[in-house]
Formats: sequence, structure tokens, C-alpha cells
Amino acid sequence: MRRRVPAFIAAFVPLFGAGATAFASPPPAPPISGVVRHLEQPIAGALVIFYNLGDTTLTRSRSAPDGTFVLATAPVGVYDLIAYKRGFLPALVRLWHQALPERVSTVEIKLAAASRTPGAASTPSTLWDLRDRLPADVLREIALEEVSDAPVSSLDRIRLDRLIAGELRSVTDVGGDTSLSRTALGVQGGLPNGWKYDLRGEYAAVSDQTVTRDETASGNAAGLALDVATSPADRVRLSTRRHTISFGEDRPASFQTHGVSWSRDGQEGRAESVGARYIEETNLYRATALGTSFFPVASRTWEVNAQYARPVQESPGVSVAMTYRHRESTVGPSGVGSEGAFIPSGPDADLSASTSLRLFPRVEVEGGMVGRYMAGGYGVGPRATLRYDLGNGAIVFVRGLHRVVESGAASSGTVLPRVASIEDNADPASRESYAVGFERRAGNASVRFEVSTQRMDEVVRAFFEGDLLTDFDSVYFFDGNTVRQMQASATHRLTDKVSGSVAVRYGEIRGTIAPDSATSFGISDSDGRFWSARAAVEILPTKTGVAIFVRGVRQALRSPAASHTNDSDKLAISIAQDLSVVGLTPFGSDWKLLLALESARSTASSEREDPASTNRILGGLALAF
Repeated sequence: MRRRVPAFIAAFVPLFGAGATAFASPPPAPPISGVVRHLEQPIAGALVIFYNLGDTTLTRSRSAPDGTFVLATAPVGVYDLIAYKRGFLPALVRLWHQALPERVSTVEIKLAAASRTPGAASTPSTLWDLRDRLPADVLREIALEEVSDAPVSSLDRIRLDRLIAGELRSVTDVGGDTSLSRTALGVQGGLPNGWKYDLRGEYAAVSDQTVTRDETASGNAAGLALDVATSPADRVRLSTRRHTISFGEDRPASFQTHGVSWSRDGQEGRAESVGARYIEETNLYRATALGTSFFPVASRTWEVNAQYARPVQESPGVSVAMTYRHRESTVGPSGVGSEGAFIPSGPDADLSASTSLRLFPRVEVEGGMVGRYMAGGYGVGPRATLRYDLGNGAIVFVRGLHRVVESGAASSGTVLPRVASIEDNADPASRESYAVGFERRAGNASVRFEVSTQRMDEVVRAFFEGDLLTDFDSVYFFDGNTVRQMQASATHRLTDKVSGSVAVRYGEIRGTIAPDSATSFGISDSDGRFWSARAAVEILPTKTGVAIFVRGVRQALRSPAASHTNDSDKLAISIAQDLSVVGLTPFGSDWKLLLALESARSTASSEREDPASTNRILGGLALAF
């Protein structure tokens, strides 16, 4: 559920738009589970809100009779988990959710009683008085919860704007090389039968205001998603999205995806989910990978995924995940399924299964297998993780995978390479992978550091936060490449008036490409590096957010005949200002002013090795009602 953006995150909204996960085919995301307690006693029926700070989505759940809750599948990122029940004050815990299918992120949320005792500190008279501590859209969710719990005799006095919530966001160019506009609308509420729904849609368009250049994309993108909670534990989601793009008169492209999923949150942190997707693209992957022959003219993919997870408690934890895809690609001048085109096809699948045990109070181990199946063969490797609790919320961990059973050769060059997000877990596509790291959570503050190395076993195109309309930046990993990465993030309230967060990533690509991949894809050597960093600061008294984002790629792709550079740079600075500080709250709504400056350069869709930069100045408003 996409909701109004908090001050220090809203600044990113006009920069990125839709996330890269719309086109990727990653394994099912791992669950988030936890327990709600008051004075060590479990709280049943508490509302739990999962607020993703990266893509500004919001999901509801409820605690089971034993106080546990679970979100069956959740994209990686930083989440604010807010718990609320009548008679208690809302409680918030921040969590960094990781992209490890066998790892269930767990958290404990402690509620404090809202009633006052003589001599106790004063508590807010209404939940809306807590707006300085919680996002306005979360407060609105809690207000809807109060309405649903209200006595029947009082329902006739409830305002309509407490029964239906929504948000509208719109940004557009106020100066730049291209004309870009984005609009998003969301409505959330309840049905008479008790179901909860969230319907949202978005539309974006971009056009070149200067002389047409082949490397400049123009077109539009539209998406619609409906989330329905048929019960506190069951959820159904329908989504559809379509892009129509042109990279010049002779290079039209299109992309569409449609999906349906069901998930159930059980007791004791159990999670179940099943989903299906259809993805079709024509010339999009090829037109944004100029100078190479990685991709066919068009492709389509049918995907089915399923997951079951139970965190470790007194009994061992269990996690099983499966993603099956059937992919077709078109080789020739025509589109998918056109007469006369050569259409190779083949299945592939990712499988993982693991169990976790708490050997000692401070030691937890996980062990399992990761499998990868393609038309050309299969591979199976054991994976193990050891975590040691240092106390005070600090944990060190070591993780390793090594493929020991393998049959068949690498995928053929006529088969679509694996398309994913840079944030996805790449273990199924790796021959071996090792990582060591440290993480610590204390209240709303968190710190995490990880160093990893992977030896790839197939060709992967990893996109960054691309929206497939204005941003197509990616990096390529080939069979035989060694990818070393360092990742770090931190979130902390610097003072009573300032809070901030920072996240950095740096990676290097080295190693000799396997002969089969070199023959299939025409690339004999590939090396390079990539990096990204983002920082955000929120000034609480003025409700002002400032964010900075930097990203870069330097990669050389060499073939026997020529060499091509996959280079890109992006710099974004944005400001978000809550207008309620100047008393602008018409009809009880919340308004936010959005300003952003972007500068980007990429060879992804350019015929030139050193294309000109694209600069934009964006302005807009966000409204929550």
C-alpha cells in the first residue's frame, strides 16, 4: 500500500518513481515476523503496520492470540513497524529487512499503556497529537482502527474522512532537458463485509523538448494495483503495469507485467504465500544494452512462486521457497510471436530449503540447500549461516554457499539472461558465495555492515532503482566473474531535533569469463566497479527533509571485434517540506512541497560512448487526506 511519504524519505519520490522490482524476477522475498508485548505479556489482535521507507508502501497485519505477527513476503529495505491497540500508545521499531530467503527478520514491539496514573507524565489526549512522532498516514491507519472498534451507537457520529483515506502526489519538470511528469493516486478503506482494500494507480510521461536524439527515451508508463485483506491473516493482490517507450523513430519498445498473489500470516510467525506473474517486453532490454547482443528482440516470461517460513523458537525454524519460470525469446526483426520469427524457449527455476536451530542462548545456525535449474542443466549447493548475539542488540554473522553438484552447461545465448535488481539475493546464480557482517538495532537506531564475495555461474543483468522510463542503469555479471561488495547502512536520531540515515554500496567485478558464456554472448572479458550512496536528514521541528543520492558504474565489456563501455552517473538532491508548519491543512489534509534536482549520464541507451548529461529540476505537491 503506497502511502504519504515521511519528510526525510519523500524527497526521493520524484527522483525514482517505480522501483526496479517491477521487471525483475527474483526469488520470493523473505518474511518479516515478530511479537507484540506489554509487560512481557503477549497482546492479541494488535494492529501492526509495516511501513517501507524506501518505496513508501504500507501493509497492515494483526497479532495472533500468542502476540505473534508475520508478513509473508516483503521486499528488502528499511521498515518502520508500528503496533497499536486501543488502550495502548503506538510503538515504533525500525528494521532493515535482508534479501535472504532462509532468513526471517524478527522483531519485538513493546506497547505502553495509554492510561495515566497520578504523578505520571502527561500523555497525548488524541492519537493525532502524536503526529510529530509518527507519519501522518500511519496515524490515519490508526484512526481507521479506532473507527472499526467504536461502539455501534457512536458510528453515526463518525466523520466520513475517518472511514476513507487516500493520497495524491504529483511532480513535474520546472526546468530541464526533457519534460517529465508523474502523478499517483491512492485510496484505502474498508468494505461492509469487513474486508480492507487499498487501490492505487500512477501515470508518468516523458518527452524530449530539444532536437530528437536516439539516446533520449520518450513515452509513458501506467500502473494499477489493488490490495485486499479478506481477513486479518489473508491478503490478495492484483497488479498491472505497462510502458510504451521510444528511443528514436526506429527503436520503439514496450514493457508490461501482470500479477496476482495470495499470502497468509499464521501464528508463531509462520508465513505462506503463492503468486504468479506474466512479463512481456519488446526491444526494451536490447535497446538499453547498446553495443552488445545480450538480449533477443523480445521476450515473455510466465512465473509462479511459493514460499513457506517458520522462524526458530523452541522448535527449529523452517524455510522453503520456489520460483519457476518459463521464458520465451524472439530472435529476428519482429516482436513476440510474430510470423517468421525464431522463438527459442525453456524453463528455469530457483529452489531453496533450510532449517535453523538455536544451539545456545547466543548462537543460532542455519543450514540448507540452494538449487538452480535451467534448460541446459542444474546445480545444487549447500548453504550455511552462523549468527552470534553479542548482546545489546548486536549480532555478527558468517554466511557461505558452495555448489557441489552440477550437470549441463551454461545457458545458451538465445535464452534471456537472468534479469534482477542489484538488491536481490544472487545465491541461486552463484557457484560460490561468502559473506561476513555485523548488525545492531537499539530502538529506532540501527547499524549494519557486510562484506561479500560471489563467483557467478550465469549471466545476470542487475538493474539499480530504474523506473524503465527515464532510468535504465544496470551492471552485468558473467559466468566466471567474481563480484566483491561492501555494504553499510545506519539510521540514528542525531539530536532531539534532527534524525538521519545513510547507506552505501561499493562493488568490483573481476575474473575471466567462462568459455561457453564468451561464445554465447560474444563477450571475452568484463571488469569494472559500481557504487551508490544515499543520505537523508530530517529536521523535526520544521518537518523538513533533505536527501542526497549518488550512483556510478564503470564497466568495460570487451569482445573479439570491439570494446563497449557500460558507464553511468547519477546525482540527485531533493527537499521535502511539510506545509502544516505554516498552518496549511485544508479540510484536515496534510500537504507537502517537493523539490528536486537531478543530473544523469548513461551509455545504456546511447550510441555514443560519452553521451551528454540529462538535467532536470522537479517540483510538486503531495497530499494526504
